[in-house]
Amino acid sequence: MRLFAALELPQGPRTAAAAMIRELRRTGADLKWVAPENLHVTLKFLGETDPGRLPEISAVLAAACAAAPALDLALAGAGAFPGVGRPSVVWLGLAGQVEALVGLARALDDGLAGLGFAPETRRFQAHLTLGRARRGRGPSAPSRPLAQALAGLSAWRGPEFVGRRVSLMESSLTPAGPIYRPRWAWDLGSGLVDLAQ
Repeated sequence: MRLFAALELPQGPRTAAAAMIRELRRTGADLKWVAPENLHVTLKFLGETDPGRLPEISAVLAAACAAAPALDLALAGAGAFPGVGRPSVVWLGLAGQVEALVGLARALDDGLAGLGFAPETRRFQAHLTLGRARRGRGPSAPSRPLAQALAGLSAWRGPEFVGRRVSLMESSLTPAGPIYRPRWAWDLGSGLVDLAQ
C-alpha cells in the first residue's frame, strides 16, 4: 500500500483552496489540479509499504502527535516549485505556527527513519499542493497567465484555522486520479481518534 502522513484541513480552508484552484485553472496552465476532497498538508511520504508495518508506523505517528499541540495556522501566499516559470507543483502556503508544524514533520521523519524509512534530505516546506505537472511530462510548459496570477497571490492571506488532526493516508492511484483513504488518525496533543477498518 502507498502511504503518507498528512495534516487534515477543516472545511473553511479547504473551501478557500478549492476556490483558488478554480481561479488558477482559468489561466489554462497544463497542470493536473487537485480534487478538493484530496487537499491536505503532506507531513511525510512513506511510499509503497508492507501492510504488516502499519502497527509500528502508527506507534511512531501516535507518539509524535501526542507530543505536539494543535496549531494556529492560516492559508497565506501561493507559488510554485521549482519556480513559476516552469512549475512542477503549484502550492498554497501557510502562516501562523509554521515552525511548530515543521517540528512535527521533523519528529515524524526522525521516528520513521528509525523504522528504516529514508529521511528527508530537504527542509520541510509547509504547503498545500493545488496542482502538479502531468505524470511523465516533467515541469509544465511556461504559462504567463499562471505566473502573473501566482505573483498577484504572493501576499494573499486566507482563512485562519486550527490544525488538529493528522492522518495516515492510503493513496490508491486510478486513471481518474488518486483516491485517499485514512487508515489511522490522531488529534494533536492527544491519542488515537480513529482506526479505519
